[in-house]
Amino acid sequence: MSEPQEDFNAFNSWDCFGASLMLGMTPALLNYVFNHHEIVSTVFLAAMGVAVAVAVLLVALVTRRRLIGYVVNMAGWVLTLVYIGIAAYCWLYLPGPMSAPPAETPEQSETVR
Repeated sequence: MSEPQEDFNAFNSWDCFGASLMLGMTPALLNYVFNHHEIVSTVFLAAMGVAVAVAVLLVALVTRRRLIGYVVNMAGWVLTLVYIGIAAYCWLYLPGPMSAPPAETPEQSETVR
């Protein structure tokens, strides 16, 4: 009699946490790169990503079901494609930081005589 074969590709609780953390940090990274290095919204998005990853970890630790690993894995596939599409769109169609003229501050616009 043979034992049922173990699926080595299945996610355990900590794999779910790591994958959801990486998926949650990607919007923060994309925001930082394509939004002229704005810190406030990047930190907010990163905090939201960490909160979602911790929630996924808690659910995965409490339930101990393999279904959560499969859901996180499928969400990773879908979100990876979405993030690649968003990054390609931002790269191609949004103006970069070098294309925008430098903003004048009120102190610079006044001439001193």
